[in-house]
Parts: sequence; structure tokens; C-alpha cells
Amino acid sequence: MVDIQVKSSALRRETELTLLVPKQWRKSTHSWPTLYLLHGAGDDHTCWLRWTDILRLADEAGILVVMPPGGRVGLYSDWLAPDRMGTVPHWDEFVFSELPALLEKHYRASEVRAGAGVSMGGYGVLRGAQRHPGFFRAVASYSGLLHTTRRGMPAFARAMLRREGEKTSSLWSSRASWLAEDPYRNAEALRGTPLYLSTGDGRRGPLDRRFSGGSVLEWIIGPGTLDLAARLTELGIPATVHAYAGTHTWPYWRRELNTSFPFLLEVLRK
Repeated sequence: MVDIQVKSSALRRETELTLLVPKQWRKSTHSWPTLYLLHGAGDDHTCWLRWTDILRLADEAGILVVMPPGGRVGLYSDWLAPDRMGTVPHWDEFVFSELPALLEKHYRASEVRAGAGVSMGGYGVLRGAQRHPGFFRAVASYSGLLHTTRRGMPAFARAMLRREGEKTSSLWSSRASWLAEDPYRNAEALRGTPLYLSTGDGRRGPLDRRFSGGSVLEWIIGPGTLDLAARLTELGIPATVHAYAGTHTWPYWRRELNTSFPFLLEVLRK
């Protein structure tokens, strides 16, 4: 496990990310397929180490795993104005341009990549696959924000921004930009990318010890995944979809990562 400090030109500030390298990395000279794991809002890149089996999964798979930051509510997009840190962060540029160049130069990452994300991170991997065709060979979204212009979702996204002390005008400023950033509205751009989409329904499920705010969040966010799944079916674009009784919480996302890991690993090993 390597913690990397980066002076990022895309973010206009320093940031930190975590990389998992295979045991054979130092002795090898070849490049390595890479799994990108994107975190959710109100969290940071260390969440995967705190809540999932990624150390074991990566060790057994023999792949690079990168866990980059996406901001407390950066939505993996290029901002229009400074955030509360005082710079104008270009999260899209950082994750999909600056970061891969760094990994390829210093850590022998290959151009064979897959991506997975929770909540805001699920949005991030889908958005990345649409905006940067071919960047990911497969993506998995766990409770992702996949229909951001669905009724009520713009207000929800603005509430997320305000909760983190951000101005709502710093991100997407017009209806046209909201439409351009919505995975549902741009579903055609996912054609050719293997997809794994999962969501709970907000009801208490088998992994819930108690009812919590995660039930409300999944009730709000979850229908967007089902909307996108239906749209993909209309377009004839295949996707693996797992809908279940459960909430917007890590026990389900840990399970979904474990379930979808063979799907992601298959494309990384081709």
C-alpha cells in the first residue's frame, strides 16, 4: 500500500491518493492492469480500506488498485468557480488525465482499466466511461447517482453541495450543463462498455442492523439506477443489474464489490 502526495495542476493544490501494488511489482518490468475505485460524497478515498476487503481482493488478483480523491462533493466534474478549499478543482481532468499519466510513468500502470464506485463514485465511473470512451473496459456502480435530472435529484444534489459548504453555482450552472452531466440522458455513450449496476430500494434488508438515514438516501437515489437500466434495455445495451432490499450503507457495497469483482477482473486480465 502506497500513499502518494500529488501537487496537482488540475486541482490547483496538493492532494493525496492511495495505491495498492502487487507483491511482484518490484521484481517485474511489465505494466499492470488497474482498477479505479471512486468514493462517495462526504467521504474520502480511504473508505475502501476501512469498509471493504479490497486489500485481500487486490492481493489475490495481482493488479494495481488506485483510490483517488474526488472531493467531499466534487462529483468528478470540472468546477466553474472555487470550492471551499479556495481553488477551482478540475476533478475530471485529475482522475481521467493527470492521474493515469502519473501512474503510467511512475508505477507502470497499463491502459487496461476498470472502474467501480459507490454513490457519488458510481456516478463518477459512469460519467467517466461516457466522457472518455475506452478509458474503462468495464464499470460497476453501487447505489450510484445515475439519473441526476430525475425529478427531485437536482434539489438533492444542491443540498449535498450546501451541506459541504459549497455554492451550488460553482458546479453545473445551467439546465444544458445538468443534462450534459446526466448518465441517464447520455446512456448511448455506454454502448460497448460492460456494466454492472446495483441498488437497494431503501427498505431494511438482511445487512441492516438498524434503520438509518441510509434508507432515505437509497429511496431517493436508487430509482435512478433502475431508470438507467430501463433506458439501456430500450437502447439494446446489455448490463448486469442487481436490485435488492437494502439501504445506502457500506455492508451492501462491500457485498456488491465482492460480487462484481470477478466481472471487473475478467476484463483486466484480457
